[in-house]
Amino acid sequence: MSVQHAVVVGGTRGLGRVVVERFLARGCGVSVVSRQRPADFPKQTGFRHFAADLEHTEGFAGLWNRIAEAGGPVNYLVLSQRFRGQGDPWAGEIQVGLTASRDLIEGFAAHFTETGDRAIGIVSSVYAEFVGSSQPVGYHVVKSGLNAMVRHYAATLGRRGIRVNAIMPLTYLKQESRTFYETNEKLMDTYRRLVPLGRLGTAEESADALNFLCSERASFINGQCLFLDGGVSVVWPEEVAKSFAGL
Repeated sequence: MSVQHAVVVGGTRGLGRVVVERFLARGCGVSVVSRQRPADFPKQTGFRHFAADLEHTEGFAGLWNRIAEAGGPVNYLVLSQRFRGQGDPWAGEIQVGLTASRDLIEGFAAHFTETGDRAIGIVSSVYAEFVGSSQPVGYHVVKSGLNAMVRHYAATLGRRGIRVNAIMPLTYLKQESRTFYETNEKLMDTYRRLVPLGRLGTAEESADALNFLCSERASFINGQCLFLDGGVSVVWPEEVAKSFAGL
């Protein structure tokens, strides 16, 4: 059986890095795309890093050709990138979140394997459906656009057997922010009261969802945007307000 090839864009930190670890644990060959390779990244057979700047189209032009040439045809593509530049946040969010995602999907589309399991997993957000003051308008627009992109490519690439799905996580605990949340008891208590499951999720749980969607076990799941919010989205806001008011 041939080794499956997974590409993770934005796979050097946070959720993306955990996704990389999940693919490696499955025995996949993994190609990671980011601005630069962290010094503590694994050095092992089947693992490759490709530097690319998604803020500029010329910064990743032909990336899919280089990755396919080095690692072979692709089985899985995960888009986990986020704009973190210093420029105009609106233009940056649109370029990195939407334009680059479209270009990457269409570029890699010609390099998926002809047989075997094939899927694209996209990291969206609950802010694709709801408004949060902690994120700028561009972030909301991008996440909503990504959900529309999931449906479009699920219909068009699905004809070739390539599934396209997304996850929409609520705020979750990850290595980079875990201490901040866990040492803020007032904030953690707020989430315990807000989330029906009584806690925040973790990057590992979001990675497990992507790992499932990008596997043979999800062979008939296509065009779905999955809430990972512990049930927050099913509770009517009036009930939340009553709970916090002690009514």
